[in-house]
Formats: sequence, C-alpha cells, structure tokens
Amino acid sequence: MGISLKEALEKAGMKASKRENERPKVEKAKQTETTKHQQMHDFCDACQRGMPDVEFYKHNNPCVDAQWLCLSCADKNSISDDCRTTNQSEYSRRGIFRREYGPTKKFGPQGYGNRR
Repeated sequence: MGISLKEALEKAGMKASKRENERPKVEKAKQTETTKHQQMHDFCDACQRGMPDVEFYKHNNPCVDAQWLCLSCADKNSISDDCRTTNQSEYSRRGIFRREYGPTKKFGPQGYGNRR
C-alpha cells in the first residue's frame, strides 16, 4: 500500500506542530469599582432569592438589614418607594413596577429620580 499523506509530509520535512498556529491569549480587563456598579443586580438580600424586580433602597427600617430588596420584600417591610435610589430592574424600566405600599416613585427618561 502507498504512503499516507501524513508520512509523506513528514518525509518532505514538514513538522506537525500546533505551536505555530497558537496565538497569545488576551487577558480580560480587570473589574474595577467604576465598572462594578454598571452590573445589573437581581438578588434580593432579604429573602435570599433571585428576583427580576430588585432595587436599592436607602431606608431606616431597623427590622431589615438588607438594602437590595425585591418588590415584595419592600412592600412586606413597609419601606416607602421614596427610599428607592435605582431604576435598574426590568420591571421598573418597562414601567410595570407597581408598589402596594404607598405611591410608586417616578423616574425620568435617564433613569434618575425626579428632583423636587
């Protein structure tokens, strides 16, 4: 039988090496504090579950240590929507974020709260 293609190439002086085709790996950019705040937060610290309606509340309720709260935990613990500082969840961006406890805070087109 004849010589295989691999044997013929080796006989001609070609080397089977993948090192010639390897490229240096590009390192990912390290996450800094300035980029960390741009990630979407979807974990409620009060009920310890991933929820689609988690927002950051600056509240003074001593019964709740968490500040990233889902809609139901904020309603359950009677935290006013005026304490909400973010507009980052899908529910609030689409306009379907509705509170049962008190009025819902309106955010401007950029996602910041209205200044009074």
